[in-house]
Amino acid sequence: MLQALRRFLDALPAKLKEEDKGKHMVWSFWLTMLALLMLPTPAALAMVLLIGLAKECWDFRYGSGFCLFDMAANLIGIAAAQLLWQLLLLSGTILLSVGRT
Repeated sequence: MLQALRRFLDALPAKLKEEDKGKHMVWSFWLTMLALLMLPTPAALAMVLLIGLAKECWDFRYGSGFCLFDMAANLIGIAAAQLLWQLLLLSGTILLSVGRT
């Protein structure tokens, strides 16, 4: 198991350079930013993660197959959006209504 994880992590930098993985990162980033505008943070992050998972399940059934590298790219896009969101909140660029987490 540890060797499989090591192989996955070793291959990840090269895989992330593929055009498809870039699309996963960009779509996940913007979907997360949009979701964060409308939902509490945990719900927004979960929703975008589930959208990515649903897309991979669709690929498994009808497309090129389930790809863990695609899911990793989704997670990177989600994490980047969350980081930017937190920086915008800290800088005061985004003002949210009272009671919003």
